[in-house]
Amino acid sequence: MNMVVLSEDYTKGYVSGFIDADGSFSVSIKVQRDVRYGVRIDPVFSVTQRNREVLEFLRRVLGCGRIIKKPGQENLWLYIVDRVEELNGKLLRFLEDGCRLIVKDKQLKLFTEIVKGLIEKRHYSYEGIKKLVHLSYELSSLGGKAVRRRSLNEVLTIIEGYEMRRRDAPGER
Repeated sequence: MNMVVLSEDYTKGYVSGFIDADGSFSVSIKVQRDVRYGVRIDPVFSVTQRNREVLEFLRRVLGCGRIIKKPGQENLWLYIVDRVEELNGKLLRFLEDGCRLIVKDKQLKLFTEIVKGLIEKRHYSYEGIKKLVHLSYELSSLGGKAVRRRSLNEVLTIIEGYEMRRRDAPGER
């Protein structure tokens, strides 16, 4: 890859502008029976491009993530960061360090709160997981394209069911 050496400020500005224009902050809510409240919260940052070279630059600057062919669209590449530790320790740290998003500022704030909540294990408490689910639905409402398989009320009902069973279990009172 033919790379020009760029100043740190220029690189930060370029990457944050690129993220603001083409980045996607999303959170999947997956029903999963073997987790405490029956749902798993999976945050993902991604960028889709025809040009893999740009994504390689992003990956090198951010120091995390992976690049794959976009499933079903073989002419596109997908840069993905989906490990909570990398989201928190690399991507969000980069964006918190003097970068400013304009278009996606609200999405970034919600996404950051969700990732930090997972790092702090807030999803291990009944109130904490409900809060993170609410934030996830708020985030998806800002994107305009997201369609959730389950309504917010359906997910909260699943969580409530697991909480009721946990409270009723012997030794849990």
